Amino acid sequence: MDAMQDDGTARAERVGLGELGGWAAPWALGALLVLAALLGFFAASRARDDGDYAMGFVTAGLALLVLAWRIKRASDSAAPLAPLPVLVDDAAALVILIALLAALAIAGLLHAARSGESELEATGYGLFGFSLVFIFWNLKHYFDGRDRGAPG
Repeated sequence: MDAMQDDGTARAERVGLGELGGWAAPWALGALLVLAALLGFFAASRARDDGDYAMGFVTAGLALLVLAWRIKRASDSAAPLAPLPVLVDDAAALVILIALLAALAIAGLLHAARSGESELEATGYGLFGFSLVFIFWNLKHYFDGRDRGAPG
């Protein structure tokens, strides 16, 4: 794009929203993963029993694991995954992923029900909501792919 107009004056180049979103999305995802890890550590520090303590560390550990994996992929200059690497195209992988996410959702509800504090309860409901969103997102992705004729 030429930065000079016909009359010789400089014009400002505009950055499109798509380009801006492509730059900001990995940073926003990283910030959310750091927030999830901190929330998990906070929940573990305020736990009243071993189950809540373990759930807090599992939440923090998973968030840090995904964050480290995303940083490694970015450092390897790998092609960006659209939109996230948790979308599956295979029917068997979909069933396994739904089973794991359903178990995580139930664990989140149990965590929320057993906690006595509002922060720990919010962590459990957040885990439940996160799991449901990814279950339905994967179902939509799988059936959209089948409608397009993708193998699976």
